[in-house]
Amino acid sequence: MNLQDALRDAERGDARAQYSLGEKFYYGLDTALNYAEAAKWYQKAAEQGLSLAQNKLGYIYHEGLGVRENYQEAVKWYRKAAESGDADGQNNLADMYVNGQGIARDYAEAVRLYLKAAEQGNVKAMNHLGCRYYYGQGVEKDFAESER
Repeated sequence: MNLQDALRDAERGDARAQYSLGEKFYYGLDTALNYAEAAKWYQKAAEQGLSLAQNKLGYIYHEGLGVRENYQEAVKWYRKAAESGDADGQNNLADMYVNGQGIARDYAEAVRLYLKAAEQGNVKAMNHLGCRYYYGQGVEKDFAESER
């Protein structure tokens, strides 16, 4: 989808087009890189329940790209994506629990989320889950399980 088509459809309220437009501004595709503009379009798509956009908006707030860094907002959007079953959202929310960013540190909840994401094939979650087993954070220490 070119920039003009994405903009037309996004302005009509199409969540997928809004997300696509956010991606164009985020990566500088067919336009100049503009994180603030990307955040605006991700927000519109996220508010319509598009989990890809919810996760990306969480990342935008987590890293402070085009918006003021805000861990509580990041947690809010990662949680929405995670609750929709988005594996990246589950992994990212689990990371926030591990690091105590925007939410109280809770290794057991992080493990629960990493497991959900890992069951969907999320490689980052598999790695992070292995670390939890290795260090015994939220689970019993289990070196064999950490290497799986």
